[in-house]
Amino acid sequence: MELEYSILDFFQNNIRNPFLDTVMPIISLSGGYGVAIIIVFIAAIISKKHKRLASKLLSASALSFVSCNLILKPIVNRIRPYDLDNTIVLISKGESDASFPSGHTFYAFAAAIVCFMYNKKLGAVMFVYAVLVALSRLYLYVHFPTDVLFGMIFGIIIGIIAYKLEDYIFSKHDDLHSKSY
Repeated sequence: MELEYSILDFFQNNIRNPFLDTVMPIISLSGGYGVAIIIVFIAAIISKKHKRLASKLLSASALSFVSCNLILKPIVNRIRPYDLDNTIVLISKGESDASFPSGHTFYAFAAAIVCFMYNKKLGAVMFVYAVLVALSRLYLYVHFPTDVLFGMIFGIIIGIIAYKLEDYIFSKHDDLHSKSY
């Protein structure tokens, strides 16, 4: 726990500045509501060429929500760092759910890996975004580093599962349709 607080305190004491105090809450907010992911999803659904990407992102989001918010957070029920260290003045609104794992990071990395497996260039952009979301959670002092680390790991795992599961389901669906004609 001491190492985790030293990492969070490093952000507070060495990186924090007025510019990032403005930018990081915005990045964090976009991760929480999945704004960037929703934009990619909408673009993919509008484009007839990329409907499978939209389907894969929807699967990743659903699996992320269930595994993160309905299973992991309630089981681990970890308290947030700012609740343990009341000397910190938050620059963003506190959270009401458990700290482990970071849901923002989880969703961002699940989407990033899905995009990367679908299209390397889009995936690279989404990974940069996911890293920024992860860093924003540390910068804002709303997650411990291990919350963010495991959000990244679980997000990547769930993203891969969602991508492959969607492929499997659609291949079975395509098989059924090709046999019926």
